[in-house]
Amino acid sequence: MVIMLLTIDIGNSNITLGAYQNDSLLFVSRMYTARHKTSDEFATKLLEIFKLYNVKASDFSGTVISCVVPEIEGSIIRAVKLITGKEPITVGEKHHGNFEIDVLPVAAIGADLIAAAVAAKAKYPLPCLVADLGTATKIIVVDKSGKFVGCTISPGVKISLDALAARASLLPSVSLTTPKSAVGTNTVECIQSGVVFGTAAMLDGLTKRIIGELSLENATIVATGGCSRGIIPCCEAEIIYDENLVLDGLLEIYKDS
Repeated sequence: MVIMLLTIDIGNSNITLGAYQNDSLLFVSRMYTARHKTSDEFATKLLEIFKLYNVKASDFSGTVISCVVPEIEGSIIRAVKLITGKEPITVGEKHHGNFEIDVLPVAAIGADLIAAAVAAKAKYPLPCLVADLGTATKIIVVDKSGKFVGCTISPGVKISLDALAARASLLPSVSLTTPKSAVGTNTVECIQSGVVFGTAAMLDGLTKRIIGELSLENATIVATGGCSRGIIPCCEAEIIYDENLVLDGLLEIYKDS
């Protein structure tokens, strides 16, 4: 039996859509997180994306959503129900698969963090640390038994860049590009060094501290999120890049629900 699943990860900057046919990812699409769109507007946009990839809303057997932007969650849910005729599953206290979470209340944990942890348990040797570099930089900890034990949260790479340009009159906005060396010879290179190499050093230092504190020797380290591709090559630790980790976690949660 062919099952089509729509996964939706609603983040602060982007909404990421993934369509699965059984366990195979057919396509990934992204749209800007527009906080003032109505459910009809979201429905129209979803239908446009489906048409682009030659699928129909009626093809989907179900939808699973992770959301960290509560003000638009209801609109997305109504949009999905309108075009598919089915009530979506939303990740949270009621729906997090057969996954043990050692942090209470579960409702206080970001749905994207739960999805990433579920995928890490399903795909990689444990214990596992997941570095999610999006609007915020998070490091999620899954212990040897496959339990979510907590995470760290710090300002994201792009937030740091934007804040620097906004608060310092003489510092420009720059692209997230790896500079030639740690010591820059012009303002742009200096900022890029501080942000790119600084974030990489933070990830190396923080993952090492977590592994030491929790005795997670030989932990697998995985990275995902929009900014990770440019940062991970600058890290000293061995880190696996997994672009669609959160979407894969949503798939696992749906199968266990």
